[in-house]
Amino acid sequence: MRALSDFLWHERDVLDLLLHRLETERALLETGRTRRLPRAAREIDTAIEQLQNAELARAAEAAAATQVLGLPATASLLTIAGTAPVPWGDIFLDHRAGMRKLVDQIIDLDHGRLTTTTEVGGMDMGTMADADAELTEAVIELELDRLGRSAADNRGAALHPGLLEFLA
Repeated sequence: MRALSDFLWHERDVLDLLLHRLETERALLETGRTRRLPRAAREIDTAIEQLQNAELARAAEAAAATQVLGLPATASLLTIAGTAPVPWGDIFLDHRAGMRKLVDQIIDLDHGRLTTTTEVGGMDMGTMADADAELTEAVIELELDRLGRSAADNRGAALHPGLLEFLA
């Protein structure tokens, strides 16, 4: 049971890191500081990869714990907590509550993505560039912003469905 708890702590840490990275990206998008978006996107991708690795390790340890408890390998953390001996049941419930909170915040950020815009003031970017050469830098900034927003929108879900099922 201790090993499963240790893996859950690790997964919580990675979820917290992912939340931080998503919040950073959101702040960059909302403030128009698009030059750092590619780096933010790479950091999010790295955090998602770390979360996937943590999920695999946790799933293996959870399967071992469910076997000891006589539960199906696909048992949720709530089911494991309800069957685990004292004090592990309460510890697992605490892990579940902490992880659910982080997951809910990540989902809120993921669903609240900003929409991509290719128009400013009713003109598309190509028209703006042709209209006035002095706007070139502004057009570049808008294009970087568009690309950064597009990368965020096209990344897909940050959370694996298996984690959501485990925390159900």
